[in-house]
Amino acid sequence: MFRQLECFIQICKEGSFTKAAEVLMISQPTISQQIRFLEVEVGSPLFERAGRGVKITADGEILYEKALSVMRLIEESKKETYELRNARARENKLSIGISPMDFFSLIPRFLKFHEQYPDITLKFASAENTSQQLLNSSIDIGITDNHDSNKEIHMMHLYKEEQALVVYADHPWADRTFVSFQELEDLESSLFVGDISLIEHLHTFSAKIAKSLQSKFESTSTAILLSMVLQKMGVAILPASLFENFSGQQLKMIRLVDPTPVREIKLIFKKYHYNNPSVQKCIDFFLEQSKK
Repeated sequence: MFRQLECFIQICKEGSFTKAAEVLMISQPTISQQIRFLEVEVGSPLFERAGRGVKITADGEILYEKALSVMRLIEESKKETYELRNARARENKLSIGISPMDFFSLIPRFLKFHEQYPDITLKFASAENTSQQLLNSSIDIGITDNHDSNKEIHMMHLYKEEQALVVYADHPWADRTFVSFQELEDLESSLFVGDISLIEHLHTFSAKIAKSLQSKFESTSTAILLSMVLQKMGVAILPASLFENFSGQQLKMIRLVDPTPVREIKLIFKKYHYNNPSVQKCIDFFLEQSKK
């Protein structure tokens, strides 16, 4: 029946038995036989002659819509069974797409997750395009502040994170406790920013600030950005919470105000994730943590 429906749909699209046979790479007698079998099953003719081609009948129109639905269901079933096979192969393994910046902030939660689920192996991958990485199954979960909207991807809020300015100890602004966002226009140093969405915001907020962005040195690595600040190559905008991990170094953190840049960190995952129990455990864990 599947082959018969496939032949039927292709003839409807081409308006010709000959052209449909060429597309399906079968002989015309074979495709004609498949349609005869299908017409016997349905109990009525599906096509009628129309010049050199054929035209679908009223009964055929009804079958055509149903046949398309059947083919869509088959494709969805193939996709879900494929993901189920992959999930079984990856059982007790969880691949997480995350930037180095967010990894530092979430280390305590990952340690708690490992304590709660010691049998699950966590693999961390660089988060370049988390939405696409999810869709092609190169990661199981993404943690990001920037993702493409897609009906196959679900999103869950994790937390909001304030961004602050980090300068070297003898920078002219080192003694200040806060700086307005507008004052960044007066910044004489190069400005390093590891967050892509914040870079986009800076370009929108002020062309002058955007010019101070250092394009010769780009990185999303917190350690690299802080090293460049230590070498007095410029200053950086980084998550305020990260500064606690580097408080012993010759760096100063200055709060940004009017406005204070804030990143909203989200957990994203595929709609059809239930075939992988490790993914669901991770979602449940972070959901519980967000309530505390």
